[in-house]
Amino acid sequence: MSKPGHPALAGAILCGLALAATPARAQFYKDKTLTLLINYGVGGNADTEARVYQRFLPKYIPGNPNVIIQNAPGAGGINAINMLGMNIGSRSDGFTMGYFTVSATDSLVENPALKVKLTDFAYVAGARGWNVAYARKDTAPGLSKPSDIGKATRLFIGGYSKTSSHDTRLRLAADIMGRPYTLVTGFPATADINKAMIQGEVNFSGSSLPGFQTQVMPQIVNQGIGMALFQFPVIGRDGKPAGNPNLEAAGLRIFDDVYREAFGKPPSGPKNDAMLLMNDIGGKLQRGMMFNKATPAEAVRTLREAIMKVAADPDFQAEFQRVTSERADLVSAEELDPLFKRIRDVDPAVKKALTDFVGD
Repeated sequence: MSKPGHPALAGAILCGLALAATPARAQFYKDKTLTLLINYGVGGNADTEARVYQRFLPKYIPGNPNVIIQNAPGAGGINAINMLGMNIGSRSDGFTMGYFTVSATDSLVENPALKVKLTDFAYVAGARGWNVAYARKDTAPGLSKPSDIGKATRLFIGGYSKTSSHDTRLRLAADIMGRPYTLVTGFPATADINKAMIQGEVNFSGSSLPGFQTQVMPQIVNQGIGMALFQFPVIGRDGKPAGNPNLEAAGLRIFDDVYREAFGKPPSGPKNDAMLLMNDIGGKLQRGMMFNKATPAEAVRTLREAIMKVAADPDFQAEFQRVTSERADLVSAEELDPLFKRIRDVDPAVKKALTDFVGD
């Protein structure tokens, strides 16, 4: 008979615990449905990406639950974030996970419409991303190259919500260039903005890469209606503006380079600093996958493991790239902590510049 502390007994105990834990974890999601709550409409960037995760997630979640999509657009993505954070239309039971486009602007300026803080959620993972600006070629007096945007006499910006990162970065870019503009906002998804651009109702907008590659390029750029202008930079390791190397290799320069060509000097000032900070946070946390903070730890832990396994699946990455023209670039929940610290500790001068601008 084995004595206490004997290796054979310890091994048996560990084995028993492992066998007991596996069925328990499987039971949490067995015969259940996991809802992915999307904060933009059908056909938008977040929706397109989430539907790829939807197809692969059940394979990696013990219990093999059914995974469905629920779109809740509105208020530039804030509607669904408030719903999840305040348990409106769902419960913090581990069966509703947000797949959200995150607006750094709303957090940095403490938008009163955002009833919950982004730092209050139980994060599963984040996803990096890049944003590209584009415009109609007939934007007066006419665009033949990206730097011609610096001569535009009137920009009509297509957006989602005045305080969203999407709208704010475009407005800041126009303002930094000294271009007069009118914000045409309230569109529910990328497809709606592109339709408005094709019809000439707006002439300047932006998109993250999935929507840019799959919608803007074939519908607007390749049709000769518009052209890609620049990519919004993030803060590089040297502290200077940096872009996506693949986009740069394809000839799509960062905003700073296009500005320099248009005006003969680099952009500067508090608004430019605010735009770079906002883009840096938004680019490194473009999508947030999160639960309500009261969600059972078992559900959070299970989805953290499942999401990372999905991201390591070559079939998933191949499908994600086929659908979005980009690979999924995930950030673990632990890696997000420095970003949240930056949101909390933002330079007061930069925060004021951004807050004043958004409030205009």
